[in-house]
Amino acid sequence: MQGHWHILQTLSIVTVFPMLLLSCGSDRVNVEFKTSRQIYVDDSKTDPDKLNKELEYDLREAEKKRRQKQREAETATKAKSEQKAKEGQKVQEQISEEETTPSEETEQSTPQQ
Repeated sequence: MQGHWHILQTLSIVTVFPMLLLSCGSDRVNVEFKTSRQIYVDDSKTDPDKLNKELEYDLREAEKKRRQKQREAETATKAKSEQKAKEGQKVQEQISEEETTPSEETEQSTPQQ
């Protein structure tokens, strides 16, 4: 019997004690903020379809810019190679002119003798 009394006493303490703790502090403070109680959510900024379209547009624009830079780089490289080819051709022409010039001088000097 005493064992049952002990269990009953423990159960009453376990159930009554939390209720006593929760009932304390009944003088609660009501805090009201200046903002409205309804929270406005702008769905246009979180609309997944619109965000996907914007992302796809950004990706297309980035790809266009990348292609344009690549074309400009290829054009610049091509222009440099053409310029180097022209310079090389001019050097070749100068070398061939220099080679022909001394032989002409020797030909001119022999008829004078």
